[in-house]
Amino acid sequence: MGSHNDLDQENIMVVDYGELPVADRQAFEAQIEVLRRKMASCYWKTRQGIIKQQKFSLPVYTTPKMLAWTN
Repeated sequence: MGSHNDLDQENIMVVDYGELPVADRQAFEAQIEVLRRKMASCYWKTRQGIIKQQKFSLPVYTTPKMLAWTN
């Protein structure tokens, strides 16, 4: 078996969420919760309904960020 440096960058597949190690899934869920709280903080609830407090821009990445392999 070759080293991580021998991997063909064209042959890398995206991992399914269920395939992530438990620790990585927990870290991912923690980041989602932080984002959920930030988005929810943009809204105030009044007796008349929900009023948007400020605009929240979700960061959008056009290309996936690939992590470099380390030995």
